[in-house]
Amino acid sequence: MSKMRIALAAAISLFLTLSTAPVAFAEGGAGPEAMSMGNMCMVMFGYDMIHITAYQPGKSRSEYCEEIPSTGKTIFSFDIENPSYRDLPIEVRFVRDPLTPISSGTDLESITEFHVPAKKYSKGTFSLEHEFKANGHYIGLVTVTRPDGKQEMSQYKFMVGETLWAWVPQIAGTILIAGCVFVYFKHSNTTPKKDKAQTSI
Repeated sequence: MSKMRIALAAAISLFLTLSTAPVAFAEGGAGPEAMSMGNMCMVMFGYDMIHITAYQPGKSRSEYCEEIPSTGKTIFSFDIENPSYRDLPIEVRFVRDPLTPISSGTDLESITEFHVPAKKYSKGTFSLEHEFKANGHYIGLVTVTRPDGKQEMSQYKFMVGETLWAWVPQIAGTILIAGCVFVYFKHSNTTPKKDKAQTSI
């Protein structure tokens, strides 16, 4: 197999990988790390975590995390893993992604989509409901207040509805394959030069 054919095969393999892999928007920015496992997001506070799962009961029975398929009524379920967190006030805020890192100086009120003030959830689980009216990228901010008054915030990113970024892997893969195919045919159609030693006989 020629080098060009190997490159073409590699490009097709990469495209298939990109087209089937989910776009990850649940990685946290500033603050403790946030993670995603399948249809469940987690916000981390040290080694402790709060699981978050989204539902759209009026449309399907599926569970969502990073990619909520459409606007409309959405229920977020929070599961507090560490029992000691049931005695700590927890604040939840959803904001429209400003596309810049969120810091202590960020004006959250101007970009807030939904906000629930800090309160204790003694049962260890709670649900919040919100109706999204516009597609886009959002950030969930979960803030825990420690007994000494210190606040810790963790965040996770998610997408509502189809957006341009959802198609980035497919577009990039298509461009890559097209480029490899062009180079392959360009080189394969090149007429080899005749050997001067043979033509001089």
